[in-house]
Amino acid sequence: MAEIIVMPKLGFNQEEGELVKWHKQVGNPINKGDLLFETNTDKTTMPVEATRDGILLKILVAEGEAVPVFTPIAVVGDAGEDADAALSAAAIGQDAPGQEPNAHTNEEPASEGSLGLEGLKAFRLSPKAQKLMQDRRIEPACLALVTGTGFQGGITARDILLSGVLENAAEPKNRSSPLARKVAEEHGIDLASVTGTGIAGKIMCTDVEQAIASPCVSEALSAHSFVPAGPKVLRTAPYTGLRKIIGDRLSQSLFTAPHLYFTENVDMGECLAFRKRINELPENKVAMSDLLIKAVSKSLQKYPNINASLHDGTIVTYQSINIGMAVAGDKGLIVPVVKDTQEKPLSKIASETRDLVERAKSGTLVPEEYSGGTFSISNLGMFGIENFTAIINPPEAAILAVSSVRKKAVITLDEHGEDAIAIRPMMSIQLSVDHRLIDGLLAVQFLACLKDLLEHPLAIVL
Repeated sequence: MAEIIVMPKLGFNQEEGELVKWHKQVGNPINKGDLLFETNTDKTTMPVEATRDGILLKILVAEGEAVPVFTPIAVVGDAGEDADAALSAAAIGQDAPGQEPNAHTNEEPASEGSLGLEGLKAFRLSPKAQKLMQDRRIEPACLALVTGTGFQGGITARDILLSGVLENAAEPKNRSSPLARKVAEEHGIDLASVTGTGIAGKIMCTDVEQAIASPCVSEALSAHSFVPAGPKVLRTAPYTGLRKIIGDRLSQSLFTAPHLYFTENVDMGECLAFRKRINELPENKVAMSDLLIKAVSKSLQKYPNINASLHDGTIVTYQSINIGMAVAGDKGLIVPVVKDTQEKPLSKIASETRDLVERAKSGTLVPEEYSGGTFSISNLGMFGIENFTAIINPPEAAILAVSSVRKKAVITLDEHGEDAIAIRPMMSIQLSVDHRLIDGLLAVQFLACLKDLLEHPLAIVL
C-alpha cells in the first residue's frame, strides 16, 4: 500500500522544515535506505532516507519550500498505485485500500451536534489545535470525527487538518503554501483561479508557476508589467527556512522574557599569558573560548540558579552544565553545545569545541549536538567588536556576550599603594538574564565570580 511521506521533525524546537533537495523524482524506483531528500531543520541540513522499497508516485512540496513538520510532502508506493487516492484516504481519516481497519473506523461516528462545550472536556487539545478551532470556527461536535495522535490520544492541529472537518468550516477554498502565496503576489496571480494539486487541493508553488506559464496569463502580465519606483534591488530571497527560524525564536525570546543586562570589564593580562604557556606544551592547543567555557562552567557550579530554564510554569535548575557557543555558519547562526562541562578537563573541552565549530560551519551537525544547552556564550572578540548585547537563546535563562581584548589606560595601584595609570589588555563581557528567573544580585555575583576566574586563570583548571 502507498505510504505518505511527511516533513520529519528532527529538532526538539523545530516547527517547520525546508525541503532543500529531492534526490529522487516522480517515477523513480526507491530502495529502503536510499537517500530520498534533504531538509533544513531548525539549525542544519539533514539527509532523509527512504523507509521502504517502491516508486516515488507524487511530490507535494517543491525544493526551496518550507512547510510545518508532519505535513505530507510525497507519496511512495508500488507501481500503478493511485497516489491521489492514498492522499484522499488520509485526508478524511479512512484506511487506504488493503489496510486493516483501525479501531476508530469501526466506531459509530457521533451525530451532528452531539457534543456541546462540555463535551470538549473529553478531548485533549494541543494549543495549536485550540487556536485552529477558534480561527476556523469549528463546532465542538466535529471533534468526534477526529482521531487523536498526540500524547495519550490528544488531538493536534494536524489531526484536525487531516480529518476533513475543515471542509465544512470557515476555511478559504484556495488553501495554499506560503511560497505559493509569495510567488502569486509577486506576479499578480489570483489564487482563486489556480487549481491546487497538493493534499486536499492545496495550491503549491508549482501550481502557481504553471498558471504563470499559461499563454493567457503570460500575455496579461506582459501587458500590465511596470517598474516600481524606489531604490534598485540587488536580489530578493524568501524569509523562510533557517533565517526565519532564527528570527522567530529570538523575537519570541526578546518579547517574552524580560531581559536584564550587566556589563563588566576584565583585565585579561594573566589569562592571555596563561593560555600562551599552555599552548607551548605539545598537543595542548587551547583557544580563548575554551578558557571561557571552563570559567563559565565553574561559575555556574557556584551559582547554579543561573543554570536554569522555565518550562510550562516550572523553573527547572540543571545539574548538567551544557554550554552552547554561538557560531556563524554559511546558513546562519547555530549554537553547538558542549555537554557536561563540569565533568571535563580543559583539554577535553578544547578538542570537542574544535570539532563542533568545524562541523557547525560546514552544516554537518546532528540535532543532538546543537540542542540541550543550559547556558550560551556569544563570542565576537575575534571580529574586533568592542561591546555588544546578546539575546537569550530560549529556553535558557542567560547568555554571555564576549567582546574583543583591547589595550586601554586603566587606573591601578603602584608599589606604594598610590593611584597610577597603566596600559592593560581589557575585555568587556555582558551578561543577559531572564529577569523572571534571575534577580539582579544573583547576576552580579555570577559576573564577579567569572571576572575573578579570568583574572586569576590558574583557578579555572584547579
